Amino acid sequence: MTPPPSSQPLLLLTHQLLSAVSVLVLDLLGPSPDPDAARKRRRTDGDGDEAGPATPVAPPPPLPPPSPPLPLPPTSPDHYPLAFRVSAPTFHYLSGLLDPLLSHPSLPCPTLLALALARLASGLPYPALAALFRVPPSAPRAASRRLRRVLLANFRFWLAFPSDPAGASSSPLPSCRGALACARFAGPGGPLAAQLVAGASSRILSLAAGFRGDRADLEVLRLSSLHQELEQGKLLNPAQYLVADGNGYPLLRWLMLPFEGPVVPGSPEAHFNTAHKAMCRPARRAIRSLMGWGAIARLHEEESPRAAVTCIGTCAMLHNVLLAREDYSALAPEEGEEEAETDLGAMQSRRDHAAEEGFKVDKRAVALRSALAATMNDWRTPA
Repeated sequence: MTPPPSSQPLLLLTHQLLSAVSVLVLDLLGPSPDPDAARKRRRTDGDGDEAGPATPVAPPPPLPPPSPPLPLPPTSPDHYPLAFRVSAPTFHYLSGLLDPLLSHPSLPCPTLLALALARLASGLPYPALAALFRVPPSAPRAASRRLRRVLLANFRFWLAFPSDPAGASSSPLPSCRGALACARFAGPGGPLAAQLVAGASSRILSLAAGFRGDRADLEVLRLSSLHQELEQGKLLNPAQYLVADGNGYPLLRWLMLPFEGPVVPGSPEAHFNTAHKAMCRPARRAIRSLMGWGAIARLHEEESPRAAVTCIGTCAMLHNVLLAREDYSALAPEEGEEEAETDLGAMQSRRDHAAEEGFKVDKRAVALRSALAATMNDWRTPA
């Protein structure tokens, strides 16, 4: 969960942020008035007898209505998904679970949990949260730090790769344990890359965050402990494998890619590619769910790259807890076919063609993919 030693934070793109804010302010204020505009309009209107009637100018589109204020602190169970991205029962479950650990001399555990979840869900500044909850100014920051520290120190098993392969039975591909994807987020010191594996239910099975965002997907994979464990056969048995989301990976014996080039419709290769695409959707859904947390959407406002990494890890753990409790308050909606064909912001892959060519073609991987394609006629892909 912590950045690798070789990761070097990039420079903060402050000038770009200021430029974006300046453009937004100018856009809201509108163009500056021109003192000669009235005279120019009169002359134009006067000349219109020869040139014909002037074309009417369409009125500017109305500004979108402002977002409703968040119900902080919530006063109804219906407010909890909006305020905390968790249901009221899940909030009380977490409060009881963390009560001995989220200790504070003056604030009870439910208040600390509410402050920390409100920060993660909304990304609001700490002073604003302190004013909304009427707590000391230092309380929201302390609560946020405490929750992240407690979860990452005591509940890392929520992100552990499961040893039970029962979940593979619901996979669109036989014996597939999950989909590999690499996402990029705007961190405080520049872009950050995070690699994850997600199962068919969008549960995050593995997470490694904190790599420089300019690293290629394959480089991130080779720097992660996941690559070493897969190469050593510690996570998968010989008949199991992952699929790769994006086009930045080579075909390996434990990493299946779709067949390249046009395939004959209705052929085993076409059925395999369809099932492969279906297996990759839950990984993209998991990433979009992470992006839905306000703190991750405003990750560049974190104090340091390390704090940004702990934020990503905390949201990933909460994502899994919610799925385990069948609480879908923070789960992104399923993507459509058109959306699946496009790069979705943080999910853009980065390729390293030289590194990919350095991998020798694994005949076992080619044989396994062909064997899987041959069984596609007997394996129904969920709609």
